[in-house]
This record gives sequence, C-alpha cells and structure tokens, in this order.
Amino acid sequence: MKAVLKIIGTVCALVLLGGVMAYLAGIFETKIPVDFSGVVPSTESSQVFTVDITAEPLIEQAAGTVRAKVETVISPVITATISSIAVWSGDEVKEGDVLVKLDSRELRARVDQAHQAVVAAGARLAQFEKDAKRVQRIYKADPGAVSKAELDRIQAVLITARAELIRLRRQEDEAKTALSYSELTAPITGRIVERYADPGDTARQGEALLRMYDPDTLRLEASVRESIASKLVKKQSLIAEIDALNKQYTAVVDEIVPSADPGSRSFLVKVSLTGGSGLYPGMFGRLLIPIGQIEKIYIPAGGVTHVGQLDFIIVKTEQGPVRRYVRLGERRSDDRIEVISGLSPGEQILF
Repeated sequence: MKAVLKIIGTVCALVLLGGVMAYLAGIFETKIPVDFSGVVPSTESSQVFTVDITAEPLIEQAAGTVRAKVETVISPVITATISSIAVWSGDEVKEGDVLVKLDSRELRARVDQAHQAVVAAGARLAQFEKDAKRVQRIYKADPGAVSKAELDRIQAVLITARAELIRLRRQEDEAKTALSYSELTAPITGRIVERYADPGDTARQGEALLRMYDPDTLRLEASVRESIASKLVKKQSLIAEIDALNKQYTAVVDEIVPSADPGSRSFLVKVSLTGGSGLYPGMFGRLLIPIGQIEKIYIPAGGVTHVGQLDFIIVKTEQGPVRRYVRLGERRSDDRIEVISGLSPGEQILF
C-alpha cells in the first residue's frame, strides 16, 4: 500500500512540475499572431532582379599614424638669455627666417676685444718686419756690425709675431661664430609644432626651444602583417585613408623597415602621401593594401523586407514566389545591399 502511495505521489509531483513549466512557457496564454501582410509584395510586380556575383578586391587594412619625414628641433649652441621669439605653434616659416634671438651683448663685446687684439698684433708684426728688414740690410752690408745671434733672435721674434696674429685671428673668428649663434634661424621651410620657451627664459645649450616639420614630407607609417609586408616593394602605389578627414590619398611605398616587431610580427611600412592638404602629424590613418579578390552578391535594397530583426526577400521559383530569409551585410551608397547568405547566383528576386 505504501509503495502505491509513493508512486501516486511521484506521478502527481511530475504532473505539477509539467504544469508549471507549461505555464512558464506561455501555453495557457493567447498568442499574438505575426502579421506577414505587406511582407510579400504583389506577385504581379514587373520588377525582377537576377542575382549575379560581383568580384571586388580584397583589402587588408593596416592602422598607422601620420608623421613627418623631415622634422627638426631648434636648440641653442650657447647658453644665454632669450631676447625674443618670433613664432608661435602653427606658424609657417621659410628657410633662413630668424626664429629666436638671444642676448648678444657679451658676445659682441668679445668680438670687439678679439678684433682689437688682432689690430694690435698686426701693428706689432708690422714693426717686427721693419726691424727684421733693417737688421738684414745691416748684416748684409757689414756682417760684423750685427751678430748672427741677434739676426736669429729677430727672425724668431718675427715668426712668433706672425703666429700670434694667426692665433688672434682665429679667436676673432671664434667670437664671431659664437655671436652668430645668438640668432637661431629656420633650417627648413615648414611649420612650427611646439614652442617650449618665452622671452626672458635662459636658453641652455642643447635644450629644445622650438620643434618644426616640413608639411610636404608627411607620410603614413603603418604596421603591416609580415605575410603581406613581404610582398610590398618600394615605389608601389597604394591607397591611404584618413578617418578624421574622411578622405583617401594616393600613397607610394617610401620605406619598409627591414626588421619585424617580435610582439606583433609586423613590419613598419612608411608611405608618402600625395596631395596631403589638411593633414597633421599624429593623425590616425589606414593603409589599404589589396591582397586578392573576393566574390560578393548585391541586390537592390528595395527587394528586402523586414519583420522585426529578420530580413526577407521574395524569390521567383517554378512553383511561384517564395519568401526566403537572408543574412545581409553592408549597404552601399548606390542603394545596393550585400547578401551574405540565402541566395545563389542565377536566382531571381521580386520587388
């Protein structure tokens, strides 16, 4: 008797569990029917599209950064106070333009001192030359009037005076060169990127004051997979796309760094950009590299109907129009849409 009651209890528990699951599944609720009216267009439509395959180039995108091939940092050779800076970030300059002036008063004083020393040494040398000529005339006229030691001494003094004049002239040149360093000029024609100092600051030897680059040498540097980079050659023409400008530029392979990054297994490829107006260093870009062809199917966007998140088309068959689910891809600007799956070449759709 206990066994029978135990079986009955188990059956009741199972029935109750099944009823709960059915309730949770919504079996006892009224369903809202899906309205497919309007999904199927009129079969009398005369617009028929035959599905065909379109071959398109398969593009590998390599992310990169715009950088300048020619970029320079302006720094002083001497330590001095900055008198003036003629440029700001973004200014365009020409080669030879004066960018920074340093306090040159001390340097000019050194030039004047060196020049006066040269003048004095020249006067001494002129006097020694006259003395040497006089002694030589006396020695030739009367060898006994002047000793040979005196003649040698005069010759040594003359040589020393000439060497001293040369040394002082070199000092004057050195002072003039130091004075020329008080004006920092643009080594190239380009654009100022950053300004690191202001008038009144102390410019120290080797410390950067300005940074500039040549806008005509901007190029895209991208990391390219080793399997693709190995197929690229110098002077090869490619396409570069700058996302911020939504523009494409003609790119020519300028340099392929012959060393792969061991972490990403990629090579750094540098391409020059043609017509790079609006470009600035640091911008993000993509290098578009064709690596083959891919076959795609496109249909008119008007041939697709939507039910919720599902996409359907009407396929013309021998039995009549048939609704078929398809998976779609990107939509093109010419109002065509890619069909990833659900259609085969040669089939016809109605819309």
